[in-house]
Amino acid sequence: MSWKELLPETVSKLEGDNAELEAKWMIEEVSGITEQSDYREKAKPAQLDRLNRLIERRLAGEPLQYVLGRWQFRELDLFVDRRVLIPRPETEVMVGYVIEECKSKKAQFGVETVLNVADLGCGSGAIGLSIAREVEGVSVWCSDISEDAISVTRANLAGLGMAGQKVSITQGFWFDALPEELLGKLDVIVSNPPYIGDDEELPPEVRDWEPSSSLRAGPLGTEDLSFLLKNSIKWLASEGTLFLEMSPKQSGEIVQEALDLGYKGVQLRLDLTERERVLVARKPL
Repeated sequence: MSWKELLPETVSKLEGDNAELEAKWMIEEVSGITEQSDYREKAKPAQLDRLNRLIERRLAGEPLQYVLGRWQFRELDLFVDRRVLIPRPETEVMVGYVIEECKSKKAQFGVETVLNVADLGCGSGAIGLSIAREVEGVSVWCSDISEDAISVTRANLAGLGMAGQKVSITQGFWFDALPEELLGKLDVIVSNPPYIGDDEELPPEVRDWEPSSSLRAGPLGTEDLSFLLKNSIKWLASEGTLFLEMSPKQSGEIVQEALDLGYKGVQLRLDLTERERVLVARKPL
């Protein structure tokens, strides 16, 4: 049977509004073809078996990203599995803000300056590896408390090429993972920490498959955000910038906390749906 014949058959087996798109992605993952004209090729028995396994996993509720084992994030094709959160568009937007800030600092300090950047709670490495790929003259530290997450980040670092030489990966609890010589010398700290309340309802596809430790952070979901706010200020260099992803409903509380801690230039940046998703705060001179 050709892939062209298998496409409608796969669509009919899948459920949901995106069945046709998901079927195409699965077929392309299994077959390795990307051009529509190549769909005339015949599927091999081993490929058919793998396609059927992918369909079964998807019908069992497993997120498509885990089923495929990879997901696009900005310029990266990331390996992802159940050990890490699925990279999301909101985080892509935050990374865009971080990259703009890095380029602005480079223009201010001089192109020869090497910026120190920390991606805390790196998960798949999506944030830190994107910065390393898209910004010249940076030294990026990716850290996570999870050994599993560190393994996934290392796998993704292997596919980064020369840009990977800018990246260091360390395991530990937030700032404990960073070398002491970086204290007061980080130009940028960025994190997408857990920010969902312990009792907050989540869609089954998230609740049942993604790592809870990467999602939930206390009754209000603000425990890790508060910890990062309180501790980042001593790790940042003078005029260093902190970026935190959060829930829009937490924005008022987190902004006030940043102001109370003495940050300056505190701003909220919007996600793709025009919601307040990213806190930006600077350490005073």
